[in-house]
Amino acid sequence: MKVQELKEKLNLPEWAEITSSQFSDISFSCIKYAKSNGKDPISFADEIAKKIESKYIKKAVALNTYINIDLNFDELEKDEKILSKIELQSVKNSFSAKTVRLEHTSVNPNKALHIGHMRNSYIGEFIRKALIYSSANVITSNFIEDTGAQVADIIVGFKYLNKKQETDEKFDIYCSKIYKEVNEDYEKEKSLLEKRKEVLLKIEAGDNDTLKFLDSIVNKVLLAQLSTLIGEKIKYDLLDLERYILGEGIVKAALDKLIAEGIAAVSESEKNKGCIVSNIDGNEITLTRSDGTSLYIAKDIAYAMIKHSILKEKIKYRKFSSNFDGTDILISSRDGDESGMQKIDISFTLTDSAQNAEQNAVKFIIEKFAGKGSYNHYGYEPVSISKDTAAYLGINTDEKFMRMSGRKGITVEFDDLADKIKGRVIEEAEKSGRKMESNSARKISSNVIRYYLLKFSPSKMVVFDINDAISLKGDSAVYINYSYSRSLSILNKANINGYDNVSFDQNEAKFLKEIFLWENVLDDAISNLKPNLVCEYLHRIADVFNAFYEKNRILGDKREKERLLLVSAFKTIVENLSYFLGIDLVERI
Repeated sequence: MKVQELKEKLNLPEWAEITSSQFSDISFSCIKYAKSNGKDPISFADEIAKKIESKYIKKAVALNTYINIDLNFDELEKDEKILSKIELQSVKNSFSAKTVRLEHTSVNPNKALHIGHMRNSYIGEFIRKALIYSSANVITSNFIEDTGAQVADIIVGFKYLNKKQETDEKFDIYCSKIYKEVNEDYEKEKSLLEKRKEVLLKIEAGDNDTLKFLDSIVNKVLLAQLSTLIGEKIKYDLLDLERYILGEGIVKAALDKLIAEGIAAVSESEKNKGCIVSNIDGNEITLTRSDGTSLYIAKDIAYAMIKHSILKEKIKYRKFSSNFDGTDILISSRDGDESGMQKIDISFTLTDSAQNAEQNAVKFIIEKFAGKGSYNHYGYEPVSISKDTAAYLGINTDEKFMRMSGRKGITVEFDDLADKIKGRVIEEAEKSGRKMESNSARKISSNVIRYYLLKFSPSKMVVFDINDAISLKGDSAVYINYSYSRSLSILNKANINGYDNVSFDQNEAKFLKEIFLWENVLDDAISNLKPNLVCEYLHRIADVFNAFYEKNRILGDKREKERLLLVSAFKTIVENLSYFLGIDLVERI
């Protein structure tokens, strides 16, 4: 039951912000409303509590500035069937009825995806589902930075260091190794850096041979990356090539417009002479080098201006691949059409916190044209791995945790980690005398990584620890799935004959209290785009379910029907919330 419905049922004030409480089933604070109306919060709370009356309330008591309410769950279930109606509905919030452009992943097409990249993609997929649940029209894009130094390094490897293009390895994993080797060669032979600079200049100048070679390499890496992402059910509408933004003159058009509007200018300062710069909040931000080549920020600004229809130029698209559900993934192409372009209201760009300053600059400029709140940067902290996990993966480190660096070859590729966790899951099952099917083990492996990366607030760095991630007793996907499997087993053994005329004892009411506000937890997570809130709730309700199971007989008890109703509600809630996290539950674990 949603908060608004509940407030109406309980005859609560419109301004009441309901939360769970350790002192009662639900509560709300009177401080804000009382102070805004010139009243003493404590006496005001006492006054309001005396006026609250509903057949769905056992008692309402003022405690300092709060009102604590004990609910009559028997009456609520009788009239509202709250446990029988555990179903997903939409939520109204600031995204509703808006057209939103969501950009995430954006990994350079020169390497395989590591678990840091996957945190971006997993959060992005949660946001996509959250926006759809909010009744927004969502266009999801992946900006492919295929003209920068990292891609140039791969071309240097293939063209000047005679690295073979043919390999039996997954091509993105193969390129990760080449990327590392090229950077090692730069240390040995500094003149190679001139080759990288030469490649970058040819790309920006539109040299046909260089672009043709670049296209062949980038497409192979992209397809390899997408095979991982599609396997993880990450969905995209558009792939936007940075090369297209440059080649079609969109970056130039953006810079020209910024100069014309007085937002940017050619610098005369000694430090940046000849560069195009923009003054943002008193800081001079460099957009181009003195040789005319564009910096990353200029390309990001141009892309954002296209997304927000600030420029008259359009991007054309053709089909490149397909999502897991068969829908098309389009890629920017001169040979395409403008079917992928839509007028948007707001945009979200996901990057790690290292890009906060740059993204703030992009936001500053875009909002001058599109208005306040139109451009949104969703920043998150990076992912490291624990010392124990590094050792398990065959990496030696003296530090408590290890930061990743593709340039140095210190990475944990997602594909490799998923395979190792799959093997660990099968191994642990065998130790317990159980046989785990390969397909189920792979699902669990994916769930383990996904849940671990989503359970932390985006503002916190993740230190991935394989032992914590697969723990059957901790805050893990394995524990959530185990609890779900237990509920499924109970229900499969039950003989259900309807749930009329139920009443709940004290133990059942404690479980019901946790179940009751599930939808409001979800709506909060959706409206604030915080997947960690869903994880926190799933862990908490799994704890409550398991504690209830350990202390209360269910099948064959005289209170079987009430308890089965609670177990059934728990099962459905886990299924509903797992959908938003992308957790693919297995029946047996």
